[in-house]
Amino acid sequence: MIYTPFGNTGKSISQIAFGGMRFQPEVYKKSLDPCADIIHRATELGVNYFDTAPGYCDDYSEKIFGRAFSQMKELPYVSTKCGLWNAKTADEAYARVCKSLETMQIPKITFYNLWCIKHPEEYQEMIRPGGIYDGILRAKNEGLIEHICCSSHMDGLNIVDVIQDGKVEAVTLNYNALNFAFRRAAAVACHEANIGVVVMNPLGGGSIPKHADKFDFLRQDEQETIVQAALRFLIGQKEISAALPGPSNIKELEECVSAADNVR
Repeated sequence: MIYTPFGNTGKSISQIAFGGMRFQPEVYKKSLDPCADIIHRATELGVNYFDTAPGYCDDYSEKIFGRAFSQMKELPYVSTKCGLWNAKTADEAYARVCKSLETMQIPKITFYNLWCIKHPEEYQEMIRPGGIYDGILRAKNEGLIEHICCSSHMDGLNIVDVIQDGKVEAVTLNYNALNFAFRRAAAVACHEANIGVVVMNPLGGGSIPKHADKFDFLRQDEQETIVQAALRFLIGQKEISAALPGPSNIKELEECVSAADNVR
């Protein structure tokens, strides 16, 4: 595994991270343990950044992480989120932080995100006095979280405005071989400001492997799969701290992690 400094957070994260939104319902509704095993295997392979959120996987995702973390001697870096649909006020956001800590059975959250900013007005609603940012900031001041970050689906220039506001230490972007030109400006601005960038949907929500023939140009040799090539395309860019695929089983996980072996 390759590790890269995550902006100015003082932490280095694995270039292949782990997204916790694609566990299989037919599995986790019977038992959390097989899904927790995927997380354990990820740590064995060197993954140290794990991302989840309330509501992922029918609200099982944080519970799955809690099962896995309760069995670990040393915790990895943990990322979770709060959006305007699950909190409106500072008190509600603070309560959401506490609920995530309880569910995941951890003493603190490494990276806590203003979740899914789709347009500038939503960001302004989040940071208004008494809004969810104030609740997250309170949690940070109390040592319940370490770094305030955000995830966004805005275009590159609007994301640059958020970065320049100075309230977040890292950004998770929807960024892949399909849409990278649309958000390239944000990735570059983050890099220049020493802000870490994690890319979600690195496989285009499955569109890239589904239409593998259209993306064959990404492969550097015949042995490389389209999944590996698409991930390598991202983590090979100096502006990108990590790619965040969401493996649903150990085979998928191992294919994703192997992409870091071929970065040149």
